[in-house]
Amino acid sequence: MRFAKPHWPHSLGTQLLATYVAGILVCIAVIVVVSAATLLLRGDTFNEGISTHARLIGGQLEFDATGRPSGLDESELPMWLYSGMGKETAVRVLDSTGNVVMPARKNDSALLQEGKGFEPRDHTFDSIADGLAVRAATHGLDHEGQRWYVQVAVSQRLIELMDRSVGMPALGHGILLACFASVLVFAVVMYFTLSRMLRPLRVASESAARITPRTLDARLSVQGLPSEMLPLIEAFNRALDRLESGYIAQQDFLAAAAHELKTPLSLIRAQVELGNDSGAVFNCDALIRDVDQMARHVSQLLHLAEATELCNYEAGVVGAAALVDEVGDYLGRLAGRRGVHLDLRVAPDSASWQADRGALFTLLKNLLENAIQHSPPHGVVRLMADARQISVRDEGAGIPTRDLPLIFDRFWRGAGRRDEGAGLGLAICQEIALAHGWRLTAHAASPGTEFVLAFAP
Repeated sequence: MRFAKPHWPHSLGTQLLATYVAGILVCIAVIVVVSAATLLLRGDTFNEGISTHARLIGGQLEFDATGRPSGLDESELPMWLYSGMGKETAVRVLDSTGNVVMPARKNDSALLQEGKGFEPRDHTFDSIADGLAVRAATHGLDHEGQRWYVQVAVSQRLIELMDRSVGMPALGHGILLACFASVLVFAVVMYFTLSRMLRPLRVASESAARITPRTLDARLSVQGLPSEMLPLIEAFNRALDRLESGYIAQQDFLAAAAHELKTPLSLIRAQVELGNDSGAVFNCDALIRDVDQMARHVSQLLHLAEATELCNYEAGVVGAAALVDEVGDYLGRLAGRRGVHLDLRVAPDSASWQADRGALFTLLKNLLENAIQHSPPHGVVRLMADARQISVRDEGAGIPTRDLPLIFDRFWRGAGRRDEGAGLGLAICQEIALAHGWRLTAHAASPGTEFVLAFAP
């Protein structure tokens, strides 16, 4: 059988991959939203950047012999970044009173927040320098017991220009590139991961496709399967068990039918051929006896086939006394012909049983018929029934202990068997008992043999 290639949304791998990709896209959307929110609040970011530069410059200050700032160590922080951009940037070093000590130019003054004087503390503020609106930061530091302050300013127009021309495009391109790379890497990783995860399922599907009536004993391996798939594979294996059991029963039935019908048909053929060759009249009685035997074999084979298939059972409430009386009436003529007395007793506590009525009738009939055939003339066959079990006992010679394990086997016939049956009666009884969940056993009695059918609790 060819399997159709699964397509979305029926493909488990595609569904999982789509789910994970949707998840990563949601994560990317969250990242974009957070980034946008950060840009809306970028004023704090710029303030932090200017304050950081003020601290860096304070760390690079050089002092003369008198302890006054005299210059900057440009090995770590190049000052051209500020001096080369004219009025757009500014750096000042102030003393504790707010006077500019570096660079020492007459027109330079401390950067002040609008409407306020010099504030000797670390903070960021907006100011005016050389007629330009600037963002400024003040940072204080101590050197040899003296307090100094470093001020750094960047024009607002430079900040906006850098934001428009460099900051936003770079941030947008970076986010897009990161999103694309994340989706690509994630999709590749998930593809190989899902392929590895679903490989045992594909192997199981291929194994199931190779199962034929000749290989019904094969089972699907559960090794390496995801835990979610285990119940499905185990249920499939149990279905194969039932299928194999039914197939074996069918083959056994066909073999049994061929085996049991071969002998009476051969006898009938031999008598017909013998009569034709000799010109003698047919022995009608012998032919009728052979036909009856063949009909009995066919009937027992059909009963065995029905008893083996669970679908043939329909459980219901069965009246105990009525069923036992019906079986007794059915076998009364056989018992009278053999001179055997039937003693059938049903306890008052067993008003009804839960069973398939036809199957239970067949079971009791076979047990009683077997007991009648093995009882001596004037013997008694006893049936005792209650709510827990049914026992059937005869007064015959009994079954040897070594043969007790074999009596429920199909076509088994004891050495002292008196009837001409096919050896299927007790096998049919065992199949019916197993189908109901009951237990049928046999043990030697004194005299005879006792069969006990124990109902399920």
